[in-house]
Amino acid sequence: MKHGITACEWCLTECDNDHLQCKKCGGPIAVLEPWVLQCGWCSSSNRRDLTTNCNSCGGELPHIPGTPRLPEPPVAPRYLAPGYEKKIKYWKNPSFLVGAIFCIFLFPGLCFWPMLIIPLIGFFILRWSLKNSNHKLNALKSGVPTRGIILDVFIDMNQHINNRNPVRIDYEFDTPDGKHTDFVNVWDETNLRRPPGEHLWIVFNPKNPAENNIWPPLS
Repeated sequence: MKHGITACEWCLTECDNDHLQCKKCGGPIAVLEPWVLQCGWCSSSNRRDLTTNCNSCGGELPHIPGTPRLPEPPVAPRYLAPGYEKKIKYWKNPSFLVGAIFCIFLFPGLCFWPMLIIPLIGFFILRWSLKNSNHKLNALKSGVPTRGIILDVFIDMNQHINNRNPVRIDYEFDTPDGKHTDFVNVWDETNLRRPPGEHLWIVFNPKNPAENNIWPPLS
């Protein structure tokens, strides 16, 4: 038997190497390699093969690429890790920061009316940004869980921050009205190892499927 850390593929209970089935749920045992994933809540790095929750913020970690998805998300309303809401709304939200910078021109603009167009643009960027981030947060807090499937994973060369390009994950999920497609940009390049066809959990608003997010979120 190969030596290494073992875990049930279904409930992720740690098991010893002498068994082929989990004593807890009866599922098959997989030998796990060391996996370092970034927490989707606070971006801290964690040995995912050793823990299911972030050592920094306590939030649930994503499943290891290429393995079965996690158990169904908790019943709503769901608890979000500390600081996550402010991160999504403000300091990790590029469009919010752009809108805020544009709004700084408001005070000079009061003295020269043509300059008012810049803070006005900033105001609409801020409003759009907060609406978009609230959709993501509302989905995580109270969205209905459903099966999602990864369609494609690739480096998005059309975007960059500090000379880095994000990883784009295209996915689709089931809704009462059929399938809905969406995408998310993340920065942990470990996600490049998630193959097309991999299952994950999506939480969404049945009245507005565009209000959706991956559970737990990816970093």
